[in-house]
Amino acid sequence: ADFVKKNYPDSKADLMACFMEAGLKTLKTKGFLGMINQHSWMFLSSYETLREKLIDNTFFDTLLHLGPRTFPEIGGEVVQNASFTFWKTTKEDEKGAYLRLVDYGQSSIKKEKTLEAIQNPNCGWFYTANQKDFEKIPGSPIGYWLSDNIFNIFKNQKTILDISESEGQTKSGNNDKFLRLYWEINKNNFGFANKWVKHPKGGSFRRWYGNLETVINWSEKARKHYRKDRVARILVEKLWWKKGVSWTLITSGKQSFRDYDDESIFNLAAPTLFFNKELNRLYILGLLNTPITETLLKVYNPTLNCNIGEVQSIPLVENLQEELVTKKVENLISCSKQEWNSRETSWDFEQNELLKHRGYDVEESYDLYQQYWKTQFFQLHQNEEELNRQFIEIYGLEDELTPDVPLEDITILKEEAKIVDNQLVFQQGEIFKQFMSYAVGCMFGRYSLDKKGLVLANQGETLADYLEQLANSRVEHPSFTPDADNIIPILDDEWFEDDIVGRFKEFLKVSFGTENYEKNLAFVDECLGGKGIRKYFTKDFYPDHIKRYKKRPIYWMFSSPTGSFNVLIYMHRYTPDTLNKVLNDYLKEYREKLKTELERLEHIKNTGSSREQTLATKDQDRINKVLLELNEYEREVLYPIASQRINIDLDDGVLVNYNKFGKAIKEVKGLNDKAAKAKVKKFDWIDKTSIQ
Repeated sequence: ADFVKKNYPDSKADLMACFMEAGLKTLKTKGFLGMINQHSWMFLSSYETLREKLIDNTFFDTLLHLGPRTFPEIGGEVVQNASFTFWKTTKEDEKGAYLRLVDYGQSSIKKEKTLEAIQNPNCGWFYTANQKDFEKIPGSPIGYWLSDNIFNIFKNQKTILDISESEGQTKSGNNDKFLRLYWEINKNNFGFANKWVKHPKGGSFRRWYGNLETVINWSEKARKHYRKDRVARILVEKLWWKKGVSWTLITSGKQSFRDYDDESIFNLAAPTLFFNKELNRLYILGLLNTPITETLLKVYNPTLNCNIGEVQSIPLVENLQEELVTKKVENLISCSKQEWNSRETSWDFEQNELLKHRGYDVEESYDLYQQYWKTQFFQLHQNEEELNRQFIEIYGLEDELTPDVPLEDITILKEEAKIVDNQLVFQQGEIFKQFMSYAVGCMFGRYSLDKKGLVLANQGETLADYLEQLANSRVEHPSFTPDADNIIPILDDEWFEDDIVGRFKEFLKVSFGTENYEKNLAFVDECLGGKGIRKYFTKDFYPDHIKRYKKRPIYWMFSSPTGSFNVLIYMHRYTPDTLNKVLNDYLKEYREKLKTELERLEHIKNTGSSREQTLATKDQDRINKVLLELNEYEREVLYPIASQRINIDLDDGVLVNYNKFGKAIKEVKGLNDKAAKAKVKKFDWIDKTSIQ
């Protein structure tokens, strides 16, 4: 390392670049150097000095930009290669030959495309370029495929750097301890200048607004840790609580940029730019989500990372349309924000969409929902294309770029709809799963049909707290009352008054009326797959809940080994007495009801028809197996756990709290399986003896 730093200071970032310099040093004048290397030297800032030296002192004769999957021995998308020949001379007036093969697959296809380009230079992937043009771009990236128009954009232009700033970063040093998904914590501890604050962490391809689920511990004690811990970092204070433009640091596809509000602290994985003027922020957000930025970012960095310096290097062309552009951007943000907040995993969620667009019955509500969001989708699509057209005209790239946006690149309704044959097709199963999830939330008092947004979302809250909140909102008589004891059974039949299917039917009657109840119930069942509401709750609801809440569920299922006994609780309402109630008021009660059922079946065996007797015998055998399972579950699992009267602290997060209940609670891969449990037991900030 010391040798390389001393002798190859311009290429020390990687030995492969050192060998480029070493190879050139061995050549006589006008000698050739041919190599196959990683392509990072062509773009990354760490090789900027090397590129400048190569441009000035050598001639780029040929370059095959090979991209990934060139060699079978090197798999994946990360390693991307370039094959080149350099002359140890300069030819300022000549152009080198470049083949862009990065978008083609295996090496055999790249070979075919190379041979085709030799025969037909107009193929579309063969380029010639004067390497001195590369110096027109800050950092001198090897942008051989760029046109003269794009090179000219970089002449004497301001860049985003001139009107933005971004200094430092926030890095907790221990995400398991200091980061949470927002729904894990107490509502009263969340928000601006509170213990837990918004903390964007990047996320999937999404433009304009969204990917906001994470919060960070911003207490004074936590901030001291970020300042002192050797692997942690904290954002400079002057950039706290400022609006900005954010994106995802690492992405395997197209980049997308989003609005960032002034109650957030950005994460390393979500680089953010800040601006002194609101007009600048909105204008830059619009520019960044256009094909212009997509084209220019490939020049600075074609790798998976999109760094702040590269975004700030994008040139700004002066224009007189800033107010028109920013108005369009405001509309795009508004639509995307509304769509993001339509899901209950948003901190600004208010009400399920089928109720928001309520019609005469559920089917009409679904139609109204589709009409509304179809209009929103295509209006957003039209606005994006108009914005692209405006910026393409501003930058004078009408001959280079198209304003067209594929419908697949519109980033709202990704869960609720798909593009099929260029048509927007709604996924009714997903839409009604969201409806069912909201219904369960109302059963537990997390939500209410009488009050928008969160209701019960603090640790240990009760039905009395629910009624008080509604009374404070001038609702004296709730239309739908949550479950009193925070325990809802999910069994094979309606064994209890608060059975989840019975409660859902009541919810449906209250929310959509009794006049079309049977029709509404049948339509909901049809949209969920037609297997029956009970089967949906016993088989599909909990896996969907785990997925929807990213393996950090807010509703927890306590379940016997084969699922003969299941009850659901809401973790925010959990108390140390909850499992005793599960044991005494549900498991034991269920067992007694099953014994009574055995007596009824015995009577049928003595008095019924031959067929009835056969069915009764089968049912008795099944119930006896269930009773054996319940007895073992009580003796070996539930009673010992209930006797401990376990406390939870929501601030510890679902991963820790869920693992306190051993085998009493349903196993979820990645949450409380063997590997997850072993991980939690290594946390040095919890009482490890509480993990079972």
